[in-house]
Amino acid sequence: MHASAVLLANPVAKRAVDDAAALLAQAFPGTVIALNCSHADIMLQLPQPRTSHPSTKAGQTDQLSPPDQSYRWDSRQIGNKTVLRLTAATPEAVACGLYGLLQEQLGIRFVHPRQTIIPTYRHWPLKPVFSFSGKPRFKNQGFHLHTLHPMELTEQLHDPLLPGAFQDVAAYIDWLARNGQNSFQFFLLRNVDRQAWIPHIRRIVEYAHDRGISCGVEISLAMMQQQAFQTLTLLRLYPSYQRQVEQTLAWLFQIPWDFITLESMMGEHLPLLSRMLPSAQRHLEQLVTGQYKRKLLYATHVISQEGEEQVRRPLCPSSGILIHTVMCYSASEPKAPVYGNTNQRFMLDAAKSEITKRETWYWPESSYWVGFDSSVPLLLLPYLDSRQDDIRVMEKVGVQGHLTFSTGWEWGYWLIDWSIARWTWHYRDNGVPRKTTSLSRLADLFPDPVMLQQWRRALAVQNHYLKERELLRYMAAATPFAELPPPFNLPFQPDPEIPLRRLLHSAKEAETGTVLQGPVADLAGYALAMEQITNQLDKRIAQLRKQKSISPDQFSLAEELITGLQVTALRARHRNLTLQALLAKRRDSLGGEPVCAAYLAQAVAVRQQALLLVRQQESRYRYPVGLLAARRNSLTAYPFGYLYPTASLFFWEREEAQVRHERFDPLFINLWDIRKTLGLGSLFLH
Repeated sequence: MHASAVLLANPVAKRAVDDAAALLAQAFPGTVIALNCSHADIMLQLPQPRTSHPSTKAGQTDQLSPPDQSYRWDSRQIGNKTVLRLTAATPEAVACGLYGLLQEQLGIRFVHPRQTIIPTYRHWPLKPVFSFSGKPRFKNQGFHLHTLHPMELTEQLHDPLLPGAFQDVAAYIDWLARNGQNSFQFFLLRNVDRQAWIPHIRRIVEYAHDRGISCGVEISLAMMQQQAFQTLTLLRLYPSYQRQVEQTLAWLFQIPWDFITLESMMGEHLPLLSRMLPSAQRHLEQLVTGQYKRKLLYATHVISQEGEEQVRRPLCPSSGILIHTVMCYSASEPKAPVYGNTNQRFMLDAAKSEITKRETWYWPESSYWVGFDSSVPLLLLPYLDSRQDDIRVMEKVGVQGHLTFSTGWEWGYWLIDWSIARWTWHYRDNGVPRKTTSLSRLADLFPDPVMLQQWRRALAVQNHYLKERELLRYMAAATPFAELPPPFNLPFQPDPEIPLRRLLHSAKEAETGTVLQGPVADLAGYALAMEQITNQLDKRIAQLRKQKSISPDQFSLAEELITGLQVTALRARHRNLTLQALLAKRRDSLGGEPVCAAYLAQAVAVRQQALLLVRQQESRYRYPVGLLAARRNSLTAYPFGYLYPTASLFFWEREEAQVRHERFDPLFINLWDIRKTLGLGSLFLH
């Protein structure tokens, strides 16, 4: 590589150059990778771009105009040398150009913060003459880690004393930079040690800035739920709410945040504080954008409040907005049964309206957790379809940012995040736009047409059964609120249209017949179809391994994804059996109890089969199993890692017991600490 001293004086460029050199050394073993060597056979010529912003540190942007990240490579043969010349206007663009060349041309795949797929080359594999360019779809693109949940980096972001905390977060920031992202955010937790945390998070933010990443933190005005950090305490009247806001922001802005996200709900399905405390919220918004001169983004939710507009807005015109959607449903599809809604098109309408008034970012989920996907566990490939479709739609609408809402990467969910990160870029090869599909990144990892056809079938089967036939109402696990009696059975995830308690005790024969002919039959149909696909995938992977046309890392990734799909098939079989057992209980007076017991015995056998796959999957976890899948202390409302329910297939076993004991209430074999989750004590204590 050839880089000027001026370029290398910029930390964003310097870190990218050093990182790229180290990655090239791994990809080309035995080859000398040198800086500013005039005798090199392959020369990467880097430009001397302008600095990002004269008034800010490297990587830290002003409120309106993040640095241009677009770049272009031109490769030419000059004598005996191959010279690749990079055109880039900023150090951030130089960094993106280097990582784009490594990933999009040399096949180095930055799939996970703790796993990079690096091919081995003996010779330079690229043609001597070509051009390649990259341009971001959005001015701001990055990830929100939903650290209200006990995911991989929740403790590391909040606990300075945790061994390796900074290194784990820095590895994630590296992953963002390597995938061309420029924004990072997480949700701050309530019980953080306010004195010890400041130097810890300052170090993290400064490192992110040195990698070209803008940093934000989400806080609540006074959210009770899930140990969310509160700007003020509702039942503490002295000092005043406005003074509490001022004190909190003075503490928070010891850190050079680039943006702040504000949550104004007391909790899901609870009142909006913007209506109860408008002056306090307005004061906070004005301080962030006025006194601290930073961007404020207002968090929205798909929950509608009675008597309120369907999508809430910030109170100040200078504030921006995050347009949220949930689960594996897009903003435009006609059927998305989440939080009691028919679909989420009202969020798309809000995005179209808000871009004319304020800075507007899209904030979709790549996983949901609780009882919907990885905690069950389910590998839901429809996230790929929905997120790619949304990126195209939101770019066309004109939103300025795309911030993916992520809750964990195991069980194949790294694939969703990695795909999204790369979809946020436009690429051109020799001036021709690169085509992409929802499975393009799988095709990059496994460039085998036979496998790709099976992935396509798996996606089509899940879209048909889980979304179109709405089996997600049964494949997902029940949330505590869903099992409360009316009017407290508030909607969250897609729930069965007939509650199981009513299905057992009071449903009409026509209704039970509909369940048997619909969901019960469809669960069996889905299981059979997915088992056929995974069997074929297993055979193909074995063939490729025997032919030595797939690396050990690729084989492991394929095994992880196939295992995830195998477990979804077993989940459908298990749910089919527990539902049949439940319906057999209705016929108890006609001898239904023995039939019920037989179905439950089969369900136990299916669960035991699935547990063997869970153990295999745990051996592939990139972080310690004790962090992800065991009971442990946590600053969240959950005394375990996010894969703890998966480790024992908790929800599966609970559903068997519910049928056996005819208990369909939230207190039966309860996983959740409702007191901590609701956070009622936060009304009094800061």
